Amino acid sequence: MPGTLPVVHVLLATYNGERYLREQWASLEAQEGARVVIHVADDGSTDGTVALLRELGAQPRGAVLEVRWVDAPPRRSATRSFFLLLASAVRARPEGQWFAYCDQDDVWLPGKLAAALAVLAPHAGSARPALYGGRSITIDAEGREGGLSPLFAHAPSFRNALAQNIMGGNTMLMNRAAALLVAESSHLEVTWHDWLTYQLVAGAGGTVHWDARPWLCYRQHGANVMGSNLRWRARWDRLAAMLRGEYRDWNRLNVAALLQRAAVLTHANRGVLEAFSRAREAALPWTRMRWLRRSGVYRQRRSEQAMLWLACILRRM
Repeated sequence: MPGTLPVVHVLLATYNGERYLREQWASLEAQEGARVVIHVADDGSTDGTVALLRELGAQPRGAVLEVRWVDAPPRRSATRSFFLLLASAVRARPEGQWFAYCDQDDVWLPGKLAAALAVLAPHAGSARPALYGGRSITIDAEGREGGLSPLFAHAPSFRNALAQNIMGGNTMLMNRAAALLVAESSHLEVTWHDWLTYQLVAGAGGTVHWDARPWLCYRQHGANVMGSNLRWRARWDRLAAMLRGEYRDWNRLNVAALLQRAAVLTHANRGVLEAFSRAREAALPWTRMRWLRRSGVYRQRRSEQAMLWLACILRRM
């Protein structure tokens, strides 16, 4: 019966998304094996996004049970919007067990939530945080497929999460324990909401599952906040960003945030964080390399791992 289906609180952050929003909304309505409560925060759109949201939310249908608006000052950022939505949802819905980030311009395949719930079902009501994420199908502005996101060789872990985010927020589903863990960190300044989510859940000793099956179409266009890492051009852009010091700036924010939340990390992972922090700050390159080796921090591919060592040597980590 529909009433027995699990309810997922979908966190939708919007900004000038009128062009693609209707298609994304239809894919939420078409979800199988779950009911959906959509929590919406708009970031001061100047196109027809808000009017379209009002229209779509006026008569919930399909899998959508309810639409809840979260008011906030405009011109934040996607990360701040998602943190706001998550903190608001866990506070407003104490009975809520499942939470998912949602980008305005993607298209979810009908089995997306059902697949994630099937994996995380044993963690419903658990005090241990649990997180699901996975691959995606890249599409262009017109919906043409461009290929799959990378297939990763190594299991997700805190040692990986410190150096790399393999968990796209648009693929994530988390249980309430994970949502609370992240919501309690929503005041921190970080690089990306999904990267911190991966880091916190893995760091706290939670369950992290990465699915090799793609369950959404990730749209790439000129307005994307964060681009795909599918093509060689994107990999070159990341190398250039590392050389410019951007990767170091990202890690500076993330490490500072995690140090503030060190109490929620396992004892072993606090040691990993300490070693990684020393690898970033030591004065001499061989000392930095020694601490990086001790930390065990890794990226998924050999070429990416080589870039991590290069960043360490050049003090760009």
